[in-house]
Amino acid sequence: MSPPTRRKRGTSDPQVPEIVAALAPAVDRGHHIALLVGEGGGAATLYAHAAARDLEEAGDEGRVFVLSPTPDRVLRCARAVAATPVAGPFETLALTRDSAPGIAELTGARIICSTPVLLLGAVRTGDLAATDIRTVILDGVGSLRDEWAAVEAILQSAEGARRVAAAHGRDEAFEDLLVRQLPRARRWPAELFDEASESAGRADEIRVATAATYAGRVAHLTRLIHGLAEDGGGSVFVYVADPDRIDDVEVALTVEGFQIAGDETDAGVRIGGPGDAPDPAEVAIALGLPSDPLALTGGLAGAGKRFAIVHPLHERQLELLGARSGWRTVPMGGADLGELHDDVDAFRARVSDAVARLDLTANGLLLAPLLEEHGADRVAAALAGLLRSKAPSDGDAADDAISAPAERVTRPTWTRVYVGVGKRDGARPGDLVGAITGETGAAGGQIGRIDVRQGFTLVDVDSLVADDVVKGLDGARIKGRQVVARFDRDRRPPK
Repeated sequence: MSPPTRRKRGTSDPQVPEIVAALAPAVDRGHHIALLVGEGGGAATLYAHAAARDLEEAGDEGRVFVLSPTPDRVLRCARAVAATPVAGPFETLALTRDSAPGIAELTGARIICSTPVLLLGAVRTGDLAATDIRTVILDGVGSLRDEWAAVEAILQSAEGARRVAAAHGRDEAFEDLLVRQLPRARRWPAELFDEASESAGRADEIRVATAATYAGRVAHLTRLIHGLAEDGGGSVFVYVADPDRIDDVEVALTVEGFQIAGDETDAGVRIGGPGDAPDPAEVAIALGLPSDPLALTGGLAGAGKRFAIVHPLHERQLELLGARSGWRTVPMGGADLGELHDDVDAFRARVSDAVARLDLTANGLLLAPLLEEHGADRVAAALAGLLRSKAPSDGDAADDAISAPAERVTRPTWTRVYVGVGKRDGARPGDLVGAITGETGAAGGQIGRIDVRQGFTLVDVDSLVADDVVKGLDGARIKGRQVVARFDRDRRPPK
């Protein structure tokens, strides 16, 4: 094994993220913006630029609301916005049920990140004035659908505010928002809104693996290169997305016994980063999330086989970058899951729905040691078996604890409730959300579709709390009127 040889590295000065550079004119002109972007794509940096521009124009009174679907994502988004230099002069606050800020702290914040129901509650109690809202940012439209009534109430309260809506994909909620709220918004990236490109065939693949820690991703890299060598995979180029990590990767591969090529004429594994333009290798592997499609194609183009190893949170953004480059991403093959291939469609649908709706960061960190020790396929198989268990085994209390969460991962069963207040009374969806959460123990995620009609309103609520909602609303006052609440057409919640 020869020691690594120094070679000329690609140099790249820190640059403005692609998303900010592309949308700078729209931000400066105060346009509404609709984005297709995943985590790692720089959305929070764009939020900060839009917020700073609108707050500078508003003077001392303006505020920016950032609506995120879960407390974990609220915290991540707030940290990222606050870390962006342009947001520095403006106090950024993460509002969660556990944070309990004082009135002075809440009213002093200029950028407030929170879930929709919590922010709507602060507006309804008068702690925050809706007239002060200059920008409403929807951080993950598809994931906000469980609190969509609160989202619409906030948008209605801030009719003159700029709207920035980011989504991971073009689902029904995002398409509906584009039609009803953002028909003239600046859409980015244009190629992902082009129907023709969506339907274009993409034969080229990037096989993708994920690991929650950088050490785990490097370990996956070494295992992959070993496997390719055993299969006679040919020349290998490793594109390291973070240039500061290139030396670490060299050391890790050298310790594993790989020869590091000094230039294109040397044998061994070649390593490069942003700005390097290697001759095509038979195998190209991206370690980390490339910054834009040009970086992705620059690192992987020309290779016969392409791989990427990224953080789990960045998998969707990699998929979007691949789509923009004419490539599709597919999960890297692992251990044969055997009989799991026979899972019923309903269970697969539940898991797919959970992946789309839930914030997975906390659980990903919780499982990281297990993923490193056993591999993602074996851990996923074990969790699937636990979730599908229907009853305790041999009276074991531990099985009781495991079986219970399996019931909670299903989507709620809805029961429709009639409420005797409607459009002629000035009622809006936000009034119903506020009344339900204020008068009952229901959470925002347990409130579904709200259909406000001329003289009454029909509200879908989680059947688990339907009785409480009817009892709490019946006789309550909404828009100054004492209302009647009952199950619509005498439909009772399922037993």
